Amino acid sequence: MSTSPRAAAALLVIGALVAGVVLGVAGDRAWMHIHRQQHAPRLDRLVEHLDHTLNLTPQQDETVKQIVERHRARIEAIAATMRPQMRQEIESMNAEIEKVLNPEQRQKFQSLSQRMRQRHHGPRPAGPPLPGVH
Repeated sequence: MSTSPRAAAALLVIGALVAGVVLGVAGDRAWMHIHRQQHAPRLDRLVEHLDHTLNLTPQQDETVKQIVERHRARIEAIAATMRPQMRQEIESMNAEIEKVLNPEQRQKFQSLSQRMRQRHHGPRPAGPPLPGVH
């Protein structure tokens, strides 16, 4: 069974849209996860999870907390250096996807992207755009 060129093109566009949405959301979630000022609660939850899962002794729990605290600043510094590149790559990918969409699809894609960001991360804070990001 062969597929017509038109059907193949439609499947390609649909595949690109789905892949773009999935990658965009995943990349955006990773970026927001790394860069929000929620590292403390997330790392604290990690310690709680380890304590619960591994049944740590009080001494082990305290030692793990100290280890996490020692590494927290470096983790946040590394994450901060990745933010501009990650955001720029996501924006570049989304721009390429938008080029293969018709105007109606493009509008839906932009709306979907915005809704997903807000649902997962809340509204973005106002501020200057990142260099090189449109």
